[in-house]
Amino acid sequence: MSTIFHGLQPEVPSWLTHKPIAHRGLHDPSAPENTMAAFDRAVAAGLPIELDVHLSRDGEIVVFHDDTLDRLTGQSGSVSERDWSELRTMTVAGTDERIPSLPEVFDRVAGRVPIVVEIKNRGRAGPLELAVASLLRSARGRFTVQSFNPWTLLWFRQHAPEHPRGLLSTDFTDETLPPHEKLLLRHLVPALFVRPAYIGYDLRCLPHWAPSMARAFGLPLLAWTIRSEAELARAREVADNVIFESIDPQ
Repeated sequence: MSTIFHGLQPEVPSWLTHKPIAHRGLHDPSAPENTMAAFDRAVAAGLPIELDVHLSRDGEIVVFHDDTLDRLTGQSGSVSERDWSELRTMTVAGTDERIPSLPEVFDRVAGRVPIVVEIKNRGRAGPLELAVASLLRSARGRFTVQSFNPWTLLWFRQHAPEHPRGLLSTDFTDETLPPHEKLLLRHLVPALFVRPAYIGYDLRCLPHWAPSMARAFGLPLLAWTIRSEAELARAREVADNVIFESIDPQ
């Protein structure tokens, strides 16, 4: 069984398990998720940043979690159907903070803390992956890419293998996927061909034999998303690091 994971992963970043990772930045109501204010707070605290990216209609890498704009901006429709000139003017969660682009975030952080780029692509890999890889080739600092989508990670393995990649998983109960796909994803079968540097797994589903086995053979396990002291204590028993929000994990 050791051959399933042994030797398959690229180099694991040394920083990946040293400090808790701030989910969508160190956010609160005055510094909403995935905004410069939340990222500034994470930098000030010396914490790595996790963020999410989509592609705008005209090809800009947009830092935003949801597929649609409704929850956070009061606008309607999908991120991918708007040009960057529209998206950049939208304010987030009733504040003056605006939607940033990934180049802007890298410029602002300037290598002071690591960045974990979660790629939000539900289909086959393509323009979003290419745009992110092109940016990362000249980006300052330390970073990884991660995704629930194995096609995204396979693309990075084939076209930009120098970038460490993380495979995310959960039980997928809320996803409209065929049962066999949920089974394969839940049990980390895509790790055999995407060769991740680490695993990110939903704390609700831990412990689970598949991430436990990956961890036993050298892949760090990150538990997400930690939102309470009780969850933090449990995560520290079953994982190597946490992606957190709404608490002080240090």
